[in-house]
Amino acid sequence: MRYFRETLNRRNVTVDVKHYEDCEQLFLSIGKCFVVEAFLEFFEMDDETQAPSKNAPNLAASTSDDQKKIDIKNILDKFLDQYIFVAEDEEDPPFGNDGICCYSVNVLQSFMLLADFKDAVSSGNGDYLSILHKQLLIHFFSATGFNDYAIEMLTNVMQTQILLSEAEAHKCKWASTVSWSGGEGKNVEIDLFQENRNKDMKAMIKAMGANKSEKAINRASKAAGGVKKIVEAYEKQVSLRRKSLSHTHKSSAADEKMIMADLRSLRPFKEVDGRRFESFCDISHNPTSSFDEDAFVTWVNRHKRNILKHFPVSEDDSEEDASSENDE
Repeated sequence: MRYFRETLNRRNVTVDVKHYEDCEQLFLSIGKCFVVEAFLEFFEMDDETQAPSKNAPNLAASTSDDQKKIDIKNILDKFLDQYIFVAEDEEDPPFGNDGICCYSVNVLQSFMLLADFKDAVSSGNGDYLSILHKQLLIHFFSATGFNDYAIEMLTNVMQTQILLSEAEAHKCKWASTVSWSGGEGKNVEIDLFQENRNKDMKAMIKAMGANKSEKAINRASKAAGGVKKIVEAYEKQVSLRRKSLSHTHKSSAADEKMIMADLRSLRPFKEVDGRRFESFCDISHNPTSSFDEDAFVTWVNRHKRNILKHFPVSEDDSEEDASSENDE
């Protein structure tokens, strides 16, 4: 990862949280290239134009379109079992002692999780986001320095599963994203959307001039969304080109082409015994390999008590909790 940062001259990729989008963009580009490289190795292809020489579905023998879909799905399941849902085996560890292959699978699994989360956000799939929050809880707990994010995931899980009523939990799941412009796959995080609306409200309040009474500010704040819609509709009708936003990025096609060339030369998913990176020796193929179940249970119980302090509990509930603890 650092090699590509230096090679592509991505100086804006730093540990500073202000540069998160720049880091995400680079990681998504690298992750997509690792996925392509993994498929090339899986199908034993020299490049994207060559026909697969291994693991290719025999579509010509399929009797129907449904059978073709089943055959393709079986091949994809085989790919996922080989690189994503890798079974642990202490006696015969996957990928042997090839450190580069382990590192590459680690990157691949982390990228797939991020891509899965971004896809769930863009589609507004609240149920699947709740599942991913549980998975991210394990990832954040396993990684050093991400305790605050793990607590955030734990709080979200407890809200939707325990603390909130059924109606409130439903709102919490399905109101975490919003589609302002409409259309499939165009949802964004609700807090990001609110940041943009706050900017619109500040602009309207500034345009009010001296008339900044509380009533006028409330009226302007409530109207900000509608005014924004009217402006967008007008700009669309007159074919006015929208100004470039500060969060837009240039195309990464050229950078990804360079990354693909390096990966093809390295062949990171082709197992070679004893292959190691010079900068580090040992790395697991599993991003959550450092997960400690006993420490996790202790951590969850401690934060669970802290969270419950902010919620009233009836005497009957406290008696039930005490009896359940005694039973345990």
